[in-house]
Amino acid sequence: MFSTTMNSSNVPEQPQPETKEISVLIEENYQSMRSTLQSCLRSDGTPRIATSPQQVIAANKTCSPTQGSISNLSYVNKDEAKEYIIGDQLLYANPPDHFNIHFPFRRGDLNVHSGVGGSLSSVLADLETIWGHCIESLLEIPRADLKSYRAVLVIPDIYNRPYLKEFVNLLLNQLGFGGCFLLQDHVAATFGAGLGAACVVDLGDQKTSVSCVEDALSQRATRTRLDYGGSDVTQSFYYLLQRAGFPYSQCQPEEPLDGALLSRLKETYCHLNLDLCGLRDFNFVVECPGKVTERYQAKVGDELLLAPLGLFNAEVFALTGQDKRGQGQANATSDPEDPHDANYLRETSRRAHKEALEQSASAASMDTGDGANPGGAQGDDDLVVDSLAADAAQDDQPQQQLLYSLDQAILHSIERCSSDEMKRRMYSCILLVGGGAKFEGLSTWLHNRLLLQIPYQFRPEQTEIIVGPKEMDPSMVAWKGAAIMSCLESAQELWIRPSEWRKIGVRILREKAPFYW
Repeated sequence: MFSTTMNSSNVPEQPQPETKEISVLIEENYQSMRSTLQSCLRSDGTPRIATSPQQVIAANKTCSPTQGSISNLSYVNKDEAKEYIIGDQLLYANPPDHFNIHFPFRRGDLNVHSGVGGSLSSVLADLETIWGHCIESLLEIPRADLKSYRAVLVIPDIYNRPYLKEFVNLLLNQLGFGGCFLLQDHVAATFGAGLGAACVVDLGDQKTSVSCVEDALSQRATRTRLDYGGSDVTQSFYYLLQRAGFPYSQCQPEEPLDGALLSRLKETYCHLNLDLCGLRDFNFVVECPGKVTERYQAKVGDELLLAPLGLFNAEVFALTGQDKRGQGQANATSDPEDPHDANYLRETSRRAHKEALEQSASAASMDTGDGANPGGAQGDDDLVVDSLAADAAQDDQPQQQLLYSLDQAILHSIERCSSDEMKRRMYSCILLVGGGAKFEGLSTWLHNRLLLQIPYQFRPEQTEIIVGPKEMDPSMVAWKGAAIMSCLESAQELWIRPSEWRKIGVRILREKAPFYW
């Protein structure tokens, strides 16, 4: 008996035990952020009215819920679930039944772990169940008919090669699609937005990723992934509400229904609009199957800004664990089915460089008549080879960096562009996508932060930050782009057929993947 969910956006990231050091760090950061808000001006130039937790506590001191009728919601029991439940059904899983809950994805990658259901084969089996269920129940397409359909697999900009191999195998062999091709999410976002080049910032529920895309290619050196996202903002919001007299004192974020409530409150009320200040109404309903419905009418202040401001002061996300440092390209492991994979090409390239350097050093020694002293040439050779090895490690191993804020991650990504002209282009067009990009005022706040930090020689005439291009929901831009690309005539050669996959295997991705394999 197991329960699966398509994502964990309804359940915020769980808080870590607070140590004294973490508490001090968080409070210092929030105090600094409150001071910043106190010094801000509204758009009309008037001082902004800031609020303190004490003001909110005083306003909510007499707040008590209004009770309504018994909720019409009902729990899903074991007998009703048969073999599994999926998606939002998880919210109503009957607690006494002790469902075994699986989250196939975590922090932007497969949730492979040492616990029950954490093996790669188990995670892939869960994905097959989820995708198969959604195709049959929501799209109303029988699985037997999938051979007449093709699928576009949207992958992260930082990917794991063995996982991609398993994904393609799942689509073509297990589910039985008639074809598929792979597309990186940031490239898909530029297609959806109708842009030829942009620095793409994807704000997801559990991760934030940044890379520079030009001519339908995500520039490898610019890719950065940060292990925080909307769920961390939700947890920070709850932390702030608790310290401001949150009237729903029985709230338990680890419970699915309460987690979903906090997520909705964050999406409904949180913002980065400096014109909205002072105490504001904060209304919500707590509804649980078989219990009396409770309606709360409370007040809230600057907590609505402080929670999303954590994106620019990421140290406050120590609430959900401090290991959220940026990462570069995922590790490339050797694949026995692909003898000329990235590792082979890198090692071949290093040997070629070494041989060329040896020949160059030998020729230089003969020209100068210094054949008796090869030590200098050998030292240069070691230096260059070490440099190549460092570059390879930098590309293929996770980069253990500082905990970047959102603006710092963008600056870091653009600074790794290969030319000054490309840097200027990227600074001129920044595309925000993902469900975490919906905070009102986010683009303005980010624009002001970047203007203070962009190097003078790279400053464009205008920095445009695009959110919701063509009036689209930011969380749908990449999916729209993938749909557009699948219809292009130039994309027809990218499709991988089941017969090709069975015959050639993973090696075909080097020929048909629209990115560097």
